[in-house]
Amino acid sequence: MTVDCVPHRHTALAAYPSGTVYPWDYLLTVLTNGLTGPPIEMHIVRHAQSVANARGLITGQSDADLTLRGYVQAIALGFRMPRHYDVAWVSCLGRARRTLELADILRLRRTGPLPLYTDPRLDERSLGDLEGTPTRPIPAYSLGDLTYAPKRGESYLDLARRLLSFMIDIRRQAQREVRVLVGTHVGPMRLLVGTIERFGDPRSVLALKFTNAQAYSCVLRDLTWPPFISKEVLFERQREMDTASTTSDDS
Repeated sequence: MTVDCVPHRHTALAAYPSGTVYPWDYLLTVLTNGLTGPPIEMHIVRHAQSVANARGLITGQSDADLTLRGYVQAIALGFRMPRHYDVAWVSCLGRARRTLELADILRLRRTGPLPLYTDPRLDERSLGDLEGTPTRPIPAYSLGDLTYAPKRGESYLDLARRLLSFMIDIRRQAQREVRVLVGTHVGPMRLLVGTIERFGDPRSVLALKFTNAQAYSCVLRDLTWPPFISKEVLFERQREMDTASTTSDDS
């Protein structure tokens, strides 16, 4: 079952994450100081195979149904999942929601239906004009360029702002040790894993690969500024945006 982003009395969290995307200045302040709390065992899952995946197409925020193979992958995922989660969050895109819904049906010896919430901060980044075109290497990603964005699309830095906001919310709200499930996409998985595992090189983060219906298990304790996001790069990006905004206002 998928429900809206509202508090749920059965979760082990004091309140459901707000869904807010915080300003960079706020993220810098909070994460430079750092947040800590009880261990959060996270199982981060990429959606099962979609029609676009099978056709070798770039999907981004376009929606795509699961293939027959995707349905089988989601069902197999259910057999591998633990019997209990305190709460699960999932992208608003249908391929991710459907994966967790199918997996939950087949979850063995489950203690009850999965408390499943959608959160747009977990959506794949928008890839603009690249969406619907054949998959291919993007040189900027190989260089670890977090600021590159396809025309009318988002950069990994834009995506990082969403995901760091999500992580701050769950870190603050976990009042005791919890196990959570996160259903998302390969782009968000790279940044979530890179942040939790403290990767230092953005090239290593953008090179991470996750297969369809793959779950990555990790534990979030201390949440601090991710080393792979250079503050100098962030400040330069902010200056560029401020300059562009000023130019637009003048015109």
